[in-house]
This record gives sequence, C-alpha cells and structure tokens, in this order.
Amino acid sequence: MDSIVNNLTELYDRQSGIDDFALKSAMVIGCGGIGSWIAIDLALIGVGTIILIDPDKLESSNLNRTLYRMDQVGKFKTLALKELINERRPDTIIITIEDLFQNQYLKKYKVDYIFDATDSLATRRMISKMQFETETPYCKIGYDGFNATLSQNDFESGRWGDDGSYTVVPSFFGTPQILSALAVIEMLIVDGDYSTTVNFNVKKLLNKIKDKL
Repeated sequence: MDSIVNNLTELYDRQSGIDDFALKSAMVIGCGGIGSWIAIDLALIGVGTIILIDPDKLESSNLNRTLYRMDQVGKFKTLALKELINERRPDTIIITIEDLFQNQYLKKYKVDYIFDATDSLATRRMISKMQFETETPYCKIGYDGFNATLSQNDFESGRWGDDGSYTVVPSFFGTPQILSALAVIEMLIVDGDYSTTVNFNVKKLLNKIKDKL
C-alpha cells in the first residue's frame, strides 16, 4: 500500500510551475484523433475529474493517430481511453458516456472546462445556447492533415462548415498532439476566458519558428 501511495505522489514530482488542477474538472466531447490526446493531456497535467463523451467504438483505422492499442479495437472509445488514462493517472476520476452529447450533461456535470473535438457543428450550437448560463470556458478543435483550427470561446468563426468541413485524410501523431497541447495550454495555463479562433498549418507554423531561430 505504501508503495502505491509513493508512486502516486511521484507522478507529479516534475510538474513544478504548474497549478494544482486536482479539484478541476473537464468534459471532452469526441474521443478520436484529437479528443483522446486532449483527455490524456488533461490527466497528465493533473485534472482531477474528466468526463468522456463518445458513442463510437474503436476501429483499426483510428490507431495511426492515437495511443489506443490493437487489443482495444471493438471497445467503446470512452472505455478504451479510460484504460489508457488509468495506466498513467490511476487517481484521476473518469466518467464515461457512450452517447452523443446532450445539453443535460452540462447541467448534470458542472465542469470547469469543455473541449469539443467532434467533427461537426451540432455540439457547438447546443453549447452556445447554454453559454450565457454556464460561462464555462469552451474550446472547439479540429484538423485535416496538417491544417488545424482552434476556436476558444468563439461560436461564430472557424474553418468548420455546416456539417464539418474536415475530411478523412492520412494522418499521424504529430498534428493532433500539437493541437491538443495548444488547446490545453491555452485553456488551463494561459487564460481560458478570452475569445479567439486560430487557423494554421502545422508545417508552415514550424517553418516560421525555424526562421526565427
């Protein structure tokens, strides 16, 4: 028992300079290429409670851009993601909902942050109607190959389209990892209160950074 307690304590030894998020909660809607990374990043940064919402089951085609395992194919993404998080952060409370997002979930779970990683505008429309009531920081994220969009507390802008303008394209860890890190850092560490939408291409972004070095 003592070794388990020590291991849990040591998990956060190298997170100096970051606020304690143990009492914070977040909702991740959509547990695919971006949502799964966001949920893992939230857990690794120490968020105490995470609600995962997704009705889909894991397919082999999901494995090229996620940390899901081959032996998890066929499981609900939410439950498979819970397994991955519990391996690294066994003290994180994970609530899974194997269903499409509904506004009643926001009323039931009064979370501190909302991350929308779905591939359409349906969720954003529902949440925007409740935003004046909850005022919960909201972030919608998506990508198409190297093209990425991050909308923070912005319910009007973005490269989305009525039915979701993102298509199925070859992808890998890089783009969703970068986008997830930016979303989590902006919402939790920098400032989750302002409104903005950023469209960028990962390759062009990296080239701009190299030019400044």
